[in-house]
Amino acid sequence: MAMVLIVSLQVVAATASWAQTDRTPGDPEATRKALTALLAAANDPIPRTSSCHEGQGAYGQTGPATVKDLLAMRMAYLYAGSNVVEGRCEQQQHKCTVSIRHAAGEDVASASITFAVKAGKAQVATLQCLVTP
Repeated sequence: MAMVLIVSLQVVAATASWAQTDRTPGDPEATRKALTALLAAANDPIPRTSSCHEGQGAYGQTGPATVKDLLAMRMAYLYAGSNVVEGRCEQQQHKCTVSIRHAAGEDVASASITFAVKAGKAQVATLQCLVTP
């Protein structure tokens, strides 16, 4: 019973967050800055300690998973439905987040990728993902 309640609360919170974001226009410049920092680390391997690490071949790649493999897998399914790629950076904390959301009927998924930035590049040692199915 407690597990059902927790899952229900998470779904309600995610739905409320989704609805609020849909009403608020994104900031293309903020998204560009966050994506640029993340793409600067495209060829860097994702550390095993990162919540973004899914294991060998998890993103359809051969060899260790890299940032570009993660992004390619998350973005490959944005061909239909309602899709949003949004980014933001907190300058004082040198931290950015890129969020990728997809909805096509009952097919709903999201990924939020958070990372520290140094010299305009995402630091893969700080890469963290929150992914919903």
